[in-house]
Amino acid sequence: MNRTMMIKALILIHLWSLVVATGAWALQRDSGPLVGTRFPAPRIWLSLIILSLLPSILSALPVSANVSLLNLEIFDTLPTSIAIKPTAGFSAFNYLTIYIILALLLMGRTIFLWARLQFLSLTPSDEADIFITASGLPPLTLSWPRQVVVIPDGLQAQAALIQHERAHLHHRDAELTLLLLLLQDIMLRSPGISYLVRQWRLSIELRADQAATKMLTTSERKDYAALLLNGLRSNGNYAGGGALPCPTADLTSTRHRSVKMRLTNIIENKPNPRKHRWSVALLLTTLGASMIGLMSTATSSKNEVLNAKFDRVDYVKRTPLQMPATCPGLISVLKKGGIKVEEKELMVNGRLVSQQTMNLGTVALSHDVRRGGNIYNPHIVGSTHPCFEAEAKAAIVQWMTAPQEFEIKNVAVKLNFVISGATIDELKQQLGNLDQ
Repeated sequence: MNRTMMIKALILIHLWSLVVATGAWALQRDSGPLVGTRFPAPRIWLSLIILSLLPSILSALPVSANVSLLNLEIFDTLPTSIAIKPTAGFSAFNYLTIYIILALLLMGRTIFLWARLQFLSLTPSDEADIFITASGLPPLTLSWPRQVVVIPDGLQAQAALIQHERAHLHHRDAELTLLLLLLQDIMLRSPGISYLVRQWRLSIELRADQAATKMLTTSERKDYAALLLNGLRSNGNYAGGGALPCPTADLTSTRHRSVKMRLTNIIENKPNPRKHRWSVALLLTTLGASMIGLMSTATSSKNEVLNAKFDRVDYVKRTPLQMPATCPGLISVLKKGGIKVEEKELMVNGRLVSQQTMNLGTVALSHDVRRGGNIYNPHIVGSTHPCFEAEAKAAIVQWMTAPQEFEIKNVAVKLNFVISGATIDELKQQLGNLDQ
């Protein structure tokens, strides 16, 4: 995938994820006593995150191209030294480089926080998967390689909290949390992806709350909710807060609706939402993502063909055409079409000079381009005089294009054989030498 395609894929992810997030927000939005009744399970949010990436994945799939440009015009190639500048994706390179640097910085911060937790000083408890910490962290679940539950000192007796974190351990929420946070960093915390990841994190907390309270009485549920609300609300005593790259039992969210949803589900033990609504939503999202991805792929392929003469067949090296030693009958051919002499300002040996020019003939040929930019397999399509054909084929195989994403077949180009001189008499002399 070249830089331009990568930038297009990233833009597509940002835009489509925002559409998916907006639809998900509208579908589960409720208020008052209905808060949380339509909030989907973690697998729904995870599916939406994956579907947010689907169009870009489809648009980036490799496609084959068969490019045919029968009317491709190039600058007149003169038998003089002409300097040609190679092309480069300067803007695309700069934008992509800046994007990658920012993403790496964000990912580095997340990995640093994850590494700090992995090297956290812990005290073993009576249970093999439970460890105690005095560092001021909330209850949390560590991902691989440690894969243990960490409980703050003084809360070892809170069985509901331990069950909450064990639910995270069972579902491998810690590993998924780290991966999704890294994805969020790669997307530069885009609003769409960030919203979906945040809602997924809330959904796994709701699932863990349900696992922790399913065997509790109403009174015990209220005690558990009070513990979360009063004893475990983030107060800034530990670094990272809600940005910790692991599941935590505390109420780190500053969003009133999220806190209310968790407490309501704990106390009232609300049933799971109807799955039919979200099944339809996932189906429609999948169809939409597939259509956009495939349309983007088709558009990219079409644009590659339509823009081939600018992007896909951009010659960065052109050797001068050599005139044939002789070209019998050339003057009679030129007379039929009318001999035309033009005065042009040409760069000859590094200087701009006024020259008389005459186009003696044109050769149209097709060729293939390797991924490295080498030209091969030239075929003559047509010519105004056969004497120019051998020289045209000999010259074109020495040309180079910019590196290609894949090989291109049947690129057509016209080569103009032009003579130049300071005066018309010089042109006549050159023409006479050829027509012998």
